[in-house]
Amino acid sequence: MRWTFADPDCPEERAYRERTLAAIDRWWRSFQAKTSDLDALFHRRSEWDLVAWMHDTLGEVHPQLMWEYGSAVRQSGHRLVLTPEGAHWLRPVVRTLLQRAPHVPGWEFYAHRLPEDVPMTIQTVEARVSVNITGALVAASVAPGRKVDLWFRFPLQPQLDERTAANAAFVATEALLGEQVLDTWIGGISLLEEGPKNLRPLPLDRAQATVGAVIGSIGEQLPAGRSQDISDEADNWSSLQLNPGEPADDFAGRDDLLFATTADIERFRAAHCGRLFASACHTRCGELFCYLKLDGQDVPRRQVVEFRSRFEEALNPVLVQAGAGCCVGGGSGLRYAYIDLALTDVQQAIPLIRQVLTTGRAPLRSWLLFMDSELAHEWVGAYPQTPPPPLPAED
Repeated sequence: MRWTFADPDCPEERAYRERTLAAIDRWWRSFQAKTSDLDALFHRRSEWDLVAWMHDTLGEVHPQLMWEYGSAVRQSGHRLVLTPEGAHWLRPVVRTLLQRAPHVPGWEFYAHRLPEDVPMTIQTVEARVSVNITGALVAASVAPGRKVDLWFRFPLQPQLDERTAANAAFVATEALLGEQVLDTWIGGISLLEEGPKNLRPLPLDRAQATVGAVIGSIGEQLPAGRSQDISDEADNWSSLQLNPGEPADDFAGRDDLLFATTADIERFRAAHCGRLFASACHTRCGELFCYLKLDGQDVPRRQVVEFRSRFEEALNPVLVQAGAGCCVGGGSGLRYAYIDLALTDVQQAIPLIRQVLTTGRAPLRSWLLFMDSELAHEWVGAYPQTPPPPLPAED
């Protein structure tokens, strides 16, 4: 269920939001009352069931939220990480949870697991995977879609089976680089034996700097300006044909896409490769990449491009003039038409988009959707009565 763009006039969404906010506030009250007991537990002055208490209190906010305690980074004291881990669509809820956190002396709160040094990374992998990765080597390479692929080798553990080695590589990546870098920038995590021959493996203590340099090089190649300020000459655009598979009654995301045009082929690859998408990998200007999804079920096939272009040509100058964004691509699918957007101000853009869609009599089933994985369950309807779009499962 959506959170950031929940409709206050929808009873179900309003009840979900009110229920969750109440649970968040109860959690923080419980936490504040428990800080002395937590400090005593971490200093081994007492023993009690921390796991059960977290399950009963934080679990009331959402059962898929995970947690991790550790030492504070900026002061003497403790830190608490609250993360949805793989349930990326819960990140908007986590942001709200931390925004409502009280000031608690001696405590720091984070939404991602922080990067650790090499000794702590080795300890973490051993605790979670039962593998000692001392002496591990890692190589980094730029991947399609402005991601970074990592390749691991564990020379002191030649007996490791492939699955255990892969698990160790994933946990090592999360611990050494931190959860935010993992979710935003890391593409594939593989074993070095499977990688290209020209990779140059380095010790773990050089991995953070190496990955940081690769990320920096990706960022340096991005345009310095906003998408709306960059020339839209034909030479900058690419046309693609896709294979969406078998016809179906409906399609989540852009699963029915047949033909597409894009102003940025690497961003398109990132959005369609099945990995996590983060707008931060594709802009220096804080743009959020989104798309309009227009139901073309009743549009004759030969008129789909004209149908989409009518809305695109009306919308782009409105967004550009307002400084709220622009159109950066589009496409046609087995059922839907799509218009890709780069928005610099989403809240300003939404009423403009709705006005254009309403004036052009867009289908009732028309939505603004978001490419970022953490916004995969967020949407804005063209009309107040627009029903929810088909969405991927919450797993």
